[in-house]
Amino acid sequence: MNEQNYFGGKIHDLIRREAHGEEMVFSSFLTAEEGETAASICKNAGAPYLLYGGFDHAERKMLGVSSMEHTLLKPCFPIAMLSIEAYRPELISNRDILGAVMATGVRRDCLGDIVARKGVLLMVVAAHIAPFLIENLSKIGNQHVRLNEVYGEIHVPEPEYQSLRLTVASMRLDAVVAALAKISRDQACQMIEAGSISVNHIPVVKKTKEIFGGDRVVIRGKGKWILDSCDGTTKKGRIVLECKKYI
Repeated sequence: MNEQNYFGGKIHDLIRREAHGEEMVFSSFLTAEEGETAASICKNAGAPYLLYGGFDHAERKMLGVSSMEHTLLKPCFPIAMLSIEAYRPELISNRDILGAVMATGVRRDCLGDIVARKGVLLMVVAAHIAPFLIENLSKIGNQHVRLNEVYGEIHVPEPEYQSLRLTVASMRLDAVVAALAKISRDQACQMIEAGSISVNHIPVVKKTKEIFGGDRVVIRGKGKWILDSCDGTTKKGRIVLECKKYI
């Protein structure tokens, strides 16, 4: 069984369990791409579902299959929010936190979003591993830290962006990737063919795919962008692309 069929089988198992009487069933944390696939499977099966990652703009989310009202279902997700206290929180990065957590032996699918910005350090984890991390994770990078579980509402800073204005010859994926990553069109084609590009969380290997305003483009090793608009043109007929790059 290949990886895609295995993943689909796990989602169908959740759907069957809910249909056979379990009030609510939950997956582990899913990537944005996996979340899109899981949602599609649920829709095709006519199953009630909700994707939730602990806060509204989370990217890694759990799938909950349940007919319960969404406002009532959210608090039932087996998710814990942990705050991280450090002497110099601004010196700790997302990657530092991820590395420290993985070094404890925790699986990646037990870990949701990590927030390390504006002096705020937070991470979303599967509820059952929260006590373990609070007890065992005492150092991140070269700093001693303390973890605490956060209860109730908490403000999670939204991602920061750099606004950009670029011009492209067309809205084909290869042209857009070349402009965003500041590489040649040939290099962009090579990255697309290698599966290094995703659009709206879905990997794309067709260089002629058309990109639209509102699309999210991820270029592996280069960054992530949200395309705001692509309406204007220059005097030479090039398309003006307004976008934001995640910092």
